[in-house]
Amino acid sequence: MIAVDIFADLYEWDDRQRTRAHRVADTSKTLFAMARGTAPGPLIFIDAALSVADAIGAYCRNRQAKEITLQLEIEGDTLLRLLAELDRKLVLKAAIADLEFESRMNGLRARLQQQALEVAMNEKIFAGLSGQVRQLGQVIAALRRDAPPTCGNLLQLESVYYQLVDVQLQTAMDFVKE
Repeated sequence: MIAVDIFADLYEWDDRQRTRAHRVADTSKTLFAMARGTAPGPLIFIDAALSVADAIGAYCRNRQAKEITLQLEIEGDTLLRLLAELDRKLVLKAAIADLEFESRMNGLRARLQQQALEVAMNEKIFAGLSGQVRQLGQVIAALRRDAPPTCGNLLQLESVYYQLVDVQLQTAMDFVKE
């Protein structure tokens, strides 16, 4: 049937739909012929029964497809709710992690400020002690001018002074390393 094929090409039907359309067209012609009184015979009833059975099958497949679609939509909605819940939890965990990070950073800043203050204080104390060691060296140098070279007390004081200078230099080196 040329009209059915043109219609099927227009809507891109598959072979099953084309066969069904041909059968419906043939049955319609036969029914029209029966109505005019020129019936072809009982073969039309078999064809009509096949058409009805085909229509029932198509209806059942349609209902099954609708049920599957409904179940998939329900499952999709469930998955969307689950995804929204997971997203909410992730946002909450990220906020908690940000707060913990901020807390740790504030603690580190406070500790660094405290260490900076300690370093500044230690630097002032070290500078004061260095000045006292320098003054002690000047006093020892002044005493050395007036004392004999074999003075035991002065030699012992100079030995302690040089040990003090070594410790001072070692402390300065350790201070620079930090």
